[in-house]
Amino acid sequence: MPRTSPDPDRNPVPELGARVVAFGAYDAAPDLTVLEFCVGMALARKGPLTARGIAAEISAWFDHPVRARSLSAQLDAIVRRGWARLESGTYTIADAGSEALSGFYCALVRLLDGGRRLLDLGVFMSLIKEFERSGS
Repeated sequence: MPRTSPDPDRNPVPELGARVVAFGAYDAAPDLTVLEFCVGMALARKGPLTARGIAAEISAWFDHPVRARSLSAQLDAIVRRGWARLESGTYTIADAGSEALSGFYCALVRLLDGGRRLLDLGVFMSLIKEFERSGS
């Protein structure tokens, strides 16, 4: 699915005058793809990683092999936005990246909860950490 963009050359205004604008264009919310979110989460959880390390982590989450080269667009995007740094082949999450992930992560938990507020974010995060420690 293509990303939305406020760029009129990439996302022309239809005859009726409507235009799709990326959330991030007006600071409404970070504009992340699912794979960008996964790349950021891998860095936030595991610390500095190579592209291969990130791909291995994402492969485990999806239970499907993901090649490092298939993540090049996502890696380039988060570095370009200043959400991660690349030094000597190793990626590191930046403060701005942690902030973008945090809002998206909270929204994702609320989305999964269906607005019922049955999932407590703190409890949910504790459960995730416990599953990670146990290897489940």
